[in-house]
Amino acid sequence: MDKSVEQEVAGLLFGGTIVMLLLALALVAFFLIYQKKLISQQLTLQTIQSAYQKELFVAAIQAEERERERIGNDLHDEIGSSLSAAKALMSQLGDSATATDKEKEAVTLIKNILSNSLQDIRNISQNLHPAVLARFGLTEALHNLGFLCSDSFANGMEVRVELDVVLPHAHELALYRIVQELVNNALKHAHASQVNVLLMQLPNRLVLTVTDDGCGFDYAHVQQSNKVGLGLKSLAARVSLLDASLHLESVPGQGTGVRVEVPLPT
Repeated sequence: MDKSVEQEVAGLLFGGTIVMLLLALALVAFFLIYQKKLISQQLTLQTIQSAYQKELFVAAIQAEERERERIGNDLHDEIGSSLSAAKALMSQLGDSATATDKEKEAVTLIKNILSNSLQDIRNISQNLHPAVLARFGLTEALHNLGFLCSDSFANGMEVRVELDVVLPHAHELALYRIVQELVNNALKHAHASQVNVLLMQLPNRLVLTVTDDGCGFDYAHVQQSNKVGLGLKSLAARVSLLDASLHLESVPGQGTGVRVEVPLPT
């Protein structure tokens, strides 16, 4: 009889152990499913946030470009026209038969000042709103940028473009602004004597490379110290809008090299 009771107790213990194991497995399975669902929801939320952030970037950059275009057109059409008219009037004064030599000399000096101011306005207008890009495309716009900036560097600026595909205007504008920002950094911050720009088309992507021989900087330190300037932030934003990858290498005293790889739109 005692032996039967022991067997019954053992059976109950064994059954209870099995039930506990099954409950434990059920809890583990529930926890894993819950974790998987939670991770999936977090990834979905991150995707939504990333898409929303990208939309904000697009809206901000579009607003910036519209304002650039407005200011550029105002400079070119209104102020540029006024200076041109003033220059024409000064020419008439200089040609006057009653003008003295001193007055003619002053007129010539004023005409030179007006000519320089007109050229400065054209350059600023071009920087704000690249009309060449809208009319003739990215290749001509980059070559024109090289022509305008070449005299700013002691050893010039070389631009080489190997591009066959026709890109959407938004892509062309983003690439142009990236080059413009990098050239501006090389001139104002790196104090470079030479800049090289190369845009190549590969089977499934575009590769833009911009190098300079300037002072360089410790890029890793800048990232770690969270002291990235507005120029690099703007550069990163435009690269992100292109769904591109950015590779920057810079060593103090050895210049800076930037490579942007852009997947070709399908």
